[in-house]
Amino acid sequence: MYLLDHIVHFVKEPKAMVEKTRELGLHTVEGGKHEVWGTYNSLCYFGLSYIEFIGVFDQHLLEKSAKVPYTLHASYKKRNEQLGLTRIALRTNSIEKDAEKLREKGYEVIGPDSFSRVRPDGSVLTWTLLHFGKNEMPFDFPFLIQWDGSDEERYKDLVQNGTIQKHPKGDLAIDEIVFEVINLEWAKEWSELFQHEIVESTPSYITLKAPNCDFRFTLGEKNEIAEVKIKGAKEEQQLILENGNYRFIR
Repeated sequence: MYLLDHIVHFVKEPKAMVEKTRELGLHTVEGGKHEVWGTYNSLCYFGLSYIEFIGVFDQHLLEKSAKVPYTLHASYKKRNEQLGLTRIALRTNSIEKDAEKLREKGYEVIGPDSFSRVRPDGSVLTWTLLHFGKNEMPFDFPFLIQWDGSDEERYKDLVQNGTIQKHPKGDLAIDEIVFEVINLEWAKEWSELFQHEIVESTPSYITLKAPNCDFRFTLGEKNEIAEVKIKGAKEEQQLILENGNYRFIR
């Protein structure tokens, strides 16, 4: 089963997003540093799915990381370091088997590789990542993440340390992520890879249903995340936040 784990949103200053989003009625906390990648983050959770506001603290380390194909950092460089919504990660509990399956289907696979991050309280968070793709393919599929520990254990820990709290803006959950793509065949390929059912299909868009949100692919001139739709808001609002397009619905 492949669930939405998180959405990566590159911003100028992740720490500043804590206060900026608080003013908008969202609960965001400081994350920590990825020492090996030269990045750091703040986090805004909706259940176990979250938005990762990520920024760069060491350009040299970022450049080194971006040389690894199909990674988040490679995507960021490919977008000319443009701020905004960049990639998503899907959560899995079978990452070794996923690597085998993707290789059998003809994808180039990087990993699985283990990583860690030191939290502000000094504790260490650990996880495993898998990146994959095809050479010269203009669309970036999600990367896969497998966390150490069960979802139940992680949720309990995140509530206890204050990372997960109720948002003043409402009882919020990520409802749908909209991708603009130049080829709708990628939506069908995504559906096959991750067993996300096609629930709508027209010549101009395809909607897939994942266990914890929907993914809509709309035909256009770019390959990018066009919008994140969040449900459960007390008031409806369209919001542009550092080039990221968010829509809050009831």
